[in-house]
Amino acid sequence: MDDIKTEYYLSLDVSTTNVGIALWDKETGTLLELKHLSLKINRKDVDPEYRDLIKSDLFEEYFIEYKKYVESELDGVISKVIIEAPLPNTKVNINTTALLLGFNGMARRILYQIFETKPIKLSVHDSRKNFLPEFVKRKKKRDGSIETTLSFPKGWKANEKKRFIWEKVSKLEPEIEWFYKKNSDEPKDICFDMSDAYCVGYAQLKIDEIIQ
Repeated sequence: MDDIKTEYYLSLDVSTTNVGIALWDKETGTLLELKHLSLKINRKDVDPEYRDLIKSDLFEEYFIEYKKYVESELDGVISKVIIEAPLPNTKVNINTTALLLGFNGMARRILYQIFETKPIKLSVHDSRKNFLPEFVKRKKKRDGSIETTLSFPKGWKANEKKRFIWEKVSKLEPEIEWFYKKNSDEPKDICFDMSDAYCVGYAQLKIDEIIQ
């Protein structure tokens, strides 16, 4: 009879420069680790046309080893992979948006092949709606159903929303070691990749009713 393996959730925030990574115990909903993977390469050595391919190689190599780590060190398997879906329309230029969308597709394919489970795409809206109930407004409709709306304080910009999420994760997981700008208490951008990975994983655990 085979030993029963511990099941884990892997949640990611994928970009072309950094990947936020969160690993969760499926049974308890407990965070096991929160980290990041840098995909920076020597830009002078790689034709811009092929940089996404080189970065996808780095991504694949990392998660092949990560699977081995989960199996050997944690005696478990990744039973579900969740990725925060990139926004299809952002204020950055169209080429950057297209690159991000394309790279996310490549990343999902790689993860599917490695972990043999189809990665779930969870929208930024649904991720935040589940992680930030303090910003969810409820309204009773005429038919008796309840309509819920995610509503940040008026005037908040994208960086302020990300900062709030990071601060909330910091309070929930005080043992996490963050990365700060030199001689400053200001978090580096990779911290927001990490906290977004946490946010999307937490949201899926809540959707699956593993945590309340």
